[in-house]
Parts: sequence; C-alpha cells; structure tokens
Amino acid sequence: MIKAGKDYGAEFVLVGGLTLYGEGKELYYRTLGRHLPELVPKYKSLFRIFFAPPREYQKGLEERSKRLCEKYGIRHRILQS
Repeated sequence: MIKAGKDYGAEFVLVGGLTLYGEGKELYYRTLGRHLPELVPKYKSLFRIFFAPPREYQKGLEERSKRLCEKYGIRHRILQS
C-alpha cells in the first residue's frame, strides 16, 4: 500500500495498528468472517482481550513501514525531522 500511495502522488503515509473494542470488535470479526474467514483466528489471537495489538506488534509495524517508506521514497509522517 505504501508503494501504491507513492505511485498515486501521496507525499506521506501514516501507519498504525487497528483499534477494536465494544460492538465494533464483534462487527469487525463477523465482517472478516464473511470475507476472509481464515484470518479470524489470527486477529482474535492478536487482539486477545485487548482493544489494540500488543506493543511489540505495533513497534514491528512501525519499523517495517519506515523501511518501506525509505525504499519507495515517501515520508512516514507528516513532518520529517
């Protein structure tokens, strides 16, 4: 998606983990189950009893997205330091 953003003229991307809680969490699982049922157990394992993925997962996501942003020449935040 980062490459596609660059290809379509995006100047930066913001990457973050999904937040799920309350009725939205159950709605998400039902919708995912209708379209990609094989992913439901993975998401339930990732979120367990929490509303967001573990910090380690989020940190890994941030690191991977930064590497891809560097690879495709796009900023990974609005303001670059």
